[in-house]
Amino acid sequence: MKPIFVFFATLLTALMLEAVPFPEEFVWFRPEWALLVILYWVIALPYKVGVGMAWFLGLMIDLLQGGIIGQHSLTYVIIAYTCAVFYQRLRMYHPWQQAFFVGVLVSINQLVDFWVDHYLGYAEPTLMIFMPAVITGLLWPWSFIILRSVRRMYAIR
Repeated sequence: MKPIFVFFATLLTALMLEAVPFPEEFVWFRPEWALLVILYWVIALPYKVGVGMAWFLGLMIDLLQGGIIGQHSLTYVIIAYTCAVFYQRLRMYHPWQQAFFVGVLVSINQLVDFWVDHYLGYAEPTLMIFMPAVITGLLWPWSFIILRSVRRMYAIR
């Protein structure tokens, strides 16, 4: 299988995980799968995967969730750029240490999404908006290990 197809398969898998329905009482515990995957690829291949791919994936999330077009694209671009700037530093850290940085980046995503939703009258203030950041940060080490093994297995460079 060609490496480019495997790369897009990981993005498609993240989109499918984003589409999985969640019970209403656990909606705050939904991880940001697409952001998790794009962050890995930006850290692993910063010269090939970057802001453009983050913008495209954010646009797909907007279409998938039926939100405002460009809402997730904006935050994904900001986060991918931040990650691309610090990728050399992030590579030096252990995955558990990287998880903290990922949690902070996903918190930025959640905060910008909340601001847009609150401005439009769709959301009320609550600290639970940061729970997906905590869950995504906790999932980072395992996602990192799985995606790294896929990247090595299929020689994605």
